[in-house]
Amino acid sequence: MRSSSLFSAPVVLSTLALAGVALAYTPGSIFTTQTPAQFANDAFYELGTEFHTLSDGNITKVRIYTNAAESGAHAVRIWGLGAPSAIASYTWNIAGGTAGWKEFTLPAPVRVEANRRYTVSVSTSGDHWYAATNGGFNAPIHNGDLVTYVGSGVYSTSAGSRPTMFYQNSNYFRDVVFEPEPPSTFTDDFEDGDLDGWDQLYTGFYVTTDGANKVLSYSSSTSHSKLFPDATNWQDSVVEARIKIPSWSGAGAVGLNSRYNVYALDRYTFMYKSTGELEIAVRDADVVVSSVTKPFTLAPGTWHTFKAVTVGTTLELYVDGALELTVTDATYAAGTSGVEVLRHGNAAYFDDISITPP
Repeated sequence: MRSSSLFSAPVVLSTLALAGVALAYTPGSIFTTQTPAQFANDAFYELGTEFHTLSDGNITKVRIYTNAAESGAHAVRIWGLGAPSAIASYTWNIAGGTAGWKEFTLPAPVRVEANRRYTVSVSTSGDHWYAATNGGFNAPIHNGDLVTYVGSGVYSTSAGSRPTMFYQNSNYFRDVVFEPEPPSTFTDDFEDGDLDGWDQLYTGFYVTTDGANKVLSYSSSTSHSKLFPDATNWQDSVVEARIKIPSWSGAGAVGLNSRYNVYALDRYTFMYKSTGELEIAVRDADVVVSSVTKPFTLAPGTWHTFKAVTVGTTLELYVDGALELTVTDATYAAGTSGVEVLRHGNAAYFDDISITPP
């Protein structure tokens, strides 16, 4: 049976955490070092930034970049996907005299859901000043849990109307401070017979039986398939599953992953390979960027417990309770976690999958 709830049980810190590795689920913003190329005051605008988050959480602040001349009352709004009316609206009086980022703390946090498009907008005031960088959204920005799009800088010329127009992929320096919710525990023993609560990239996963138990099965020789929980995002995680590989029909690998970016397809993988090796790899899509391997033999048709621990920059792979591989890597900061199979034609089985904070 599957369960998914906020992790509220007493936490026993791992030795990694005790050694000072941060178990961080910290607030973040869209922009970091970006600064405006210019300032203008040609007309009134509602100016915004479209974005989505990789985890559920709360917007606690709104930010804009101003020059020293900009001041006065600004309308602050947050919009949901396709909604004609804002889901939150405020008035922000900004004092002039200083340039740089200014922050408005929302009276109450605004909750947003993972992988849904939102817009934050802040109007110009009576002086009409605003920041801009043409081409600032020629490419998406991905910082932590926050992701934008090509053309995320949007505007309207009518007060109170949702900004949807864009010009030269400009960035108007409208930003949020987002606080992700603590990650959820996620477990599934597949006894309910379905894959509700899971997302699947490519095909091949289904629920079947192994003796008296229902288990997750996979069989496809043509795809690199991943199965991961709906709308989840971890920075640090422990992924555990029982895995059985009856036989190999050719080159392939079966195992776990962490910090999987469902848009870029990059991730860490913790695999058992048909070559008789364990492997921890940094993958960009399905290309191995770097890896560490170890010769290892698993008897075919036997259940074994795999555990992937990702804490800070430390990655560990356990098999049947024994630490077999460890590596230090800082390539990826966050993402979902799950199981995957790389072009393994014969059946592979998974059961008792759990994804938890360390």
